[in-house]
Amino acid sequence: MLRCPPLFRFAWQRSLARRLAVLAVCVLTATAGSAFAARLLVQFDVPAGPLSDSLIQLARQAQLSLLVPKSAVAGLRAAPLSGVMTPAQALQRLLAGTGLGYRFIDAETVSISAQLAPSAALPDSGGKAAAGDRQERYRIAAIEEVIVTAQRTSQNLQRVPVAVSVISQPELQRSDIQDLSELGSRIPGLTVSSYSLGQPTIHMRGIGSNDDGAAMDNSVVVFVDDVYVGRITHIDLNMLDLEQVEVLRGPQGTLYGKNAIGGAIKLVSKAPQAEPYGKLKLSSGNLQHRGISATLNGPLAGDGLLGRLALDARSRDGWQENLTVGGERQHDNKRWALRGKVLYRPNRNLQLHWSADGSRENLNASGRIPVGGRVPLRLLDADGRRIPLRDAAGEPLFEQTPQGPQPLYQTQLPSEIFRALGGSPRRATNDGEGFTDRYLWGLSQQLTTNLGGGTFTAISGYRASRFHWAEESTGLPAFVSDQILGNAVLETHRQFSQELRWASTAQVRRSLVLGAYYLNEYTHRNEIFPFQHATARSDQRNSTHSYALFGELHYALTPALELNLGGRYTYDRKSLRQSASNGGAPAVILEDFQLKSRGDWDDFSPRLALSYHAADDLMFYGSLAFGMKSGGFQGAPGTLEIARRTIEPESAWDYELGMKSQWLRDRLRLNIAAFYTDYRDLQVVQFRTTDNFGVFETDNAASATLRGIESEFILSPFEGLTLSGSYAFLRATYDNYNDPEGREFTGNHLRQAPKHSAGLALRYRLPGFDGSLQLNLDYRFQSQGFREPDNSATVQPAFRLVDGSLSYAPRGRPWKLSLWGKNIFDEQYISHLFVLGGNDYALYGTPRTYGLSFAWHFF
Repeated sequence: MLRCPPLFRFAWQRSLARRLAVLAVCVLTATAGSAFAARLLVQFDVPAGPLSDSLIQLARQAQLSLLVPKSAVAGLRAAPLSGVMTPAQALQRLLAGTGLGYRFIDAETVSISAQLAPSAALPDSGGKAAAGDRQERYRIAAIEEVIVTAQRTSQNLQRVPVAVSVISQPELQRSDIQDLSELGSRIPGLTVSSYSLGQPTIHMRGIGSNDDGAAMDNSVVVFVDDVYVGRITHIDLNMLDLEQVEVLRGPQGTLYGKNAIGGAIKLVSKAPQAEPYGKLKLSSGNLQHRGISATLNGPLAGDGLLGRLALDARSRDGWQENLTVGGERQHDNKRWALRGKVLYRPNRNLQLHWSADGSRENLNASGRIPVGGRVPLRLLDADGRRIPLRDAAGEPLFEQTPQGPQPLYQTQLPSEIFRALGGSPRRATNDGEGFTDRYLWGLSQQLTTNLGGGTFTAISGYRASRFHWAEESTGLPAFVSDQILGNAVLETHRQFSQELRWASTAQVRRSLVLGAYYLNEYTHRNEIFPFQHATARSDQRNSTHSYALFGELHYALTPALELNLGGRYTYDRKSLRQSASNGGAPAVILEDFQLKSRGDWDDFSPRLALSYHAADDLMFYGSLAFGMKSGGFQGAPGTLEIARRTIEPESAWDYELGMKSQWLRDRLRLNIAAFYTDYRDLQVVQFRTTDNFGVFETDNAASATLRGIESEFILSPFEGLTLSGSYAFLRATYDNYNDPEGREFTGNHLRQAPKHSAGLALRYRLPGFDGSLQLNLDYRFQSQGFREPDNSATVQPAFRLVDGSLSYAPRGRPWKLSLWGKNIFDEQYISHLFVLGGNDYALYGTPRTYGLSFAWHFF
């Protein structure tokens, strides 16, 4: 990273010519960058606590890697550290009186041990460690520690009795993860499948939701800087300028509230720093891919007011050719995102974070592909008329029905029609010009101050979205059949939330978190179902008010045995106004009606966890947790009778045993969790087939049982090489479920709950070409899964994906060049599968993409 000394930073504030001169001088002197590493100003805020945790916080805030033996810091504690200072000054304060010293091995790596003199504060001019330091780097911990806020306080990942996975900023950048769909297969037990950009189905350990009605909720929740994101059309966010992503698996009702019955996904954005910093990244690739991203960071008015701004814009042509609409390229990608943050610190006891983010996606059609045929469609002739079915003598055939004789017509399965038209996964035949146009934006304020022997935090958040989408659902042109159905949605959403939270200052034996929460949501969803000669409509306007009180106590029963005990009380109220219009349509909406519905529910979600620290790097834990998903009213009901049904809340009791450990002198981290979940009153949505079309129906299934085991590991056998991976086994089945038509699904697998999923990653860095090369490889596997309670059909096949990149960074220069590829082996796989009129339709995943990226650090 290119850094400039203070004199140059002063010159930077002058004319453009001087700025260019400063850049030239900085580039020429970049090889001396490590000499300034110890002198950069950073805003530190490290609470009192164990020295190991304090050093982790310092490394995270200064963006440094610390190499320190655990034995050297065992049993030591550190005083709080706050203010603007250099990393060298911060290290001197934290290590004062501990008998430990430090040494900068290079610009971003610091070694700490008892053998280093406390005065050895600056790196050597060559940026190389002495022989003893090199040996120590092999001897000491090779795996960086991770800080998470899973329990609403900052803690070491390995000491948290929760199944939580973390993807750090370097991993997000190396894998170019942009949204939730790319996150799904990298986390054990998590699957993400999208009917459209604004209608993702997110499942964790088999728990998820499919009803996108205005009064229905998700079963896995997303938080952006601790602000709850409730609406399904809003939940798939751009992952721009994040510090890390934390994924908490299993019910999290106590600290994360309603709808966290499957788990919670936390997006933690990067905070502003005191040192001026800038980064520009350009990328180009096949399918006319173009991308630009930039980040600016630094003081706005002294060290008390800091700012950070990040933006990302990218576009790519579609990879699917439309045979019907003049060769149009579908499945394109055009989007931009912006995130800004301001940190105000008038004194050491008060800080205010203001955040704003926004994004827009403007995409064309994503052609649906008929893949499984069971119910044939009527065929049309060249004049658009039905083709009668005739006997050997040429006379029309009829069928006897209660309404009298009805003519029979020629039919064919949609998958056969599709193939006859020349269709394939990369050659679609839909004739509707589909599109997605979505705006998202949000504002938040987080106030933190010391109060009553603890830290008081107030988080205010406002978010809004507009989602406009249209698609032809059957993937076939209207001239081949009169049983073609489209779908269009125009939805607006807004929400305001307020959370008040107090966390006691960390003590040796106990800590406490108390809080209160309020949420108000308003959703207006207008949905249209165009048939060939008619259009059905559903309009829903829902208002939600939610209130909660929560708390959790952490208490050390003995030096090795710790207790976590918490609970949350929630009260929910929903008011829905809806109308429906049949418009002469043969299905989906069967009658006209208007209805006002109200519902309220309350819940108490407890959590109990015991953790036993058998050693400093080995912890066993057991937990009992409860989660609840709010009740509501079905989306797009076909009749007044269905609309009047109240969908009751679903609930889950989760029993979990886990181990968190580090081995081989901290070169291997291995975490394992086994769980058993008793899942009650599942909210299951189905499309009940009626005459080649159907009606949506959501009801509460009786019960299900989820059993599984999840594991994650990181291994660093020697410097430069890191291997990591995960594996999840899941068996999620209905214990007792008969749908409204009386069909028996007991013993069947839940939808979107693959039995096996796994991932492997390799990171290898080695010196070369007067710099360093880094190779990154990612492998992901997901076994087959089911998309409907009826497991005899709508089966999503297994898939395997491989991504990779090769990067080069010259020594002492502020730039990096990367060659990257996604889906390197061009796997043809189904990313989403749905049933309509008794037939299966698929969305296929993006084929192989590749390109070059150039990143430049300035200031």
